Amino acid sequence: MFDIINTLTEVDVKNDYIAIGSYINPEKTPAHSVLVIKYNDTINHFHFTGKEILYDGIYDNTCFHKITETIKSELIPSFIMMCKRILKTANPRYGYFYSGEYYDTNGVHFSEKTISETMTCSGFCINVLKGFLEKDYILYTEWNTTSYPTKDYLERFANHFNIDKDKISESHRRISPLELLCSGYFSNLPIRKNEIDSKIDETSEYLLNY
Repeated sequence: MFDIINTLTEVDVKNDYIAIGSYINPEKTPAHSVLVIKYNDTINHFHFTGKEILYDGIYDNTCFHKITETIKSELIPSFIMMCKRILKTANPRYGYFYSGEYYDTNGVHFSEKTISETMTCSGFCINVLKGFLEKDYILYTEWNTTSYPTKDYLERFANHFNIDKDKISESHRRISPLELLCSGYFSNLPIRKNEIDSKIDETSEYLLNY
């Protein structure tokens, strides 16, 4: 059995778990990051749609996940409690930024950067994981896709929100849903980009041929 499994149609090796998940698009590429939570025979996911944060059930059979060994099963009730606090207090906006921010266990967002509570779906998951684990989940400084998704993205974002571009440029990066899914293979923190890169090809091929 492949370590990454279909959340709705396959049975995982553990009864209760926290997993790194993603919905795949019609091209079978990971397109939306989620945190998958199974506890007491119920599977939910916690995610940022780009417009709102949701804690709800799996939508369809395009969701795949890999259990993370960074969160032990006995800590799942605490993790669920944290997610529900975040659900009440968080107010993120969508943008291709991450520079070490996190949600604490009370659901409060902490950032020392001008960009503050701005993130993608993957960035949201990383914010949650870092806050719960109380250490960086990934070595985010190794991601420097500053031109994503367009060459003038940073300038347009800064102009739209009336922010000094130079104050947010160091936070501009993209960690993709595929990369985050592959992070589930590793448990020594922070997870490095070359580790994740080592799983990209086989994971992509598996999903493409699923």
